[in-house]
Amino acid sequence: MDIFSDFEAVGNILKAVRRAGFKKASIENLVLAEQVHGANIFNCPVGVGGFIKLQCDGLVGKNPEQILMVKTADCVPLLIYSKKEKKVGALHAGFLGIAKGIIEHGISKFKNPRDLIVAIGPHIRSCCYYLRGESQKYAKKPYYKKYIEKRDDKLYFDLTEITIDKLIKLGVKKENIEDCKICTFCQSQRFFSLRASEKLSTAKGDKRFGSFIGLR
Repeated sequence: MDIFSDFEAVGNILKAVRRAGFKKASIENLVLAEQVHGANIFNCPVGVGGFIKLQCDGLVGKNPEQILMVKTADCVPLLIYSKKEKKVGALHAGFLGIAKGIIEHGISKFKNPRDLIVAIGPHIRSCCYYLRGESQKYAKKPYYKKYIEKRDDKLYFDLTEITIDKLIKLGVKKENIEDCKICTFCQSQRFFSLRASEKLSTAKGDKRFGSFIGLR
């Protein structure tokens, strides 16, 4: 469903955005990523908003009052800020996106990774997340062995650790990485978790929550 056709969802987004300090924010200020578990990054031009960028899992921009947003339900939301460049980014990093290079592509849009502050939002943690479907084939690669733990015949994967490791390897200072330490599955009453809702057979419609960033 197109979020811009859901007036309640848009209203909730604008409430949160305005509480964060964008007092006059409207739909025209919002830019969302379609999110296809890929690695494409969209450079948001000046004066555009109120749309969803197709075939895209990351947004970057340096335009005041432009609000970049990704929606997640277990994947890792990353919010990036460069004070020197006066530039921000928002990434949707699921397992497949991480495997395809979404983090590398996102960080490459900034001149100096050492200047960046990166926030890691709520996502499913290694206590609850196991690989299935297409993602299982990546488990056979030696690189991923460090992040996998076999429990109850399932391959549990640490999205948090691989995200932090990649950020540090790309040049982001460890002290500039802020992790909220929230597991969406464990706290599914507060943060919608697709895996938790599937277990309870309650997954209906698009109930993902938003993570946003912008320059005032």
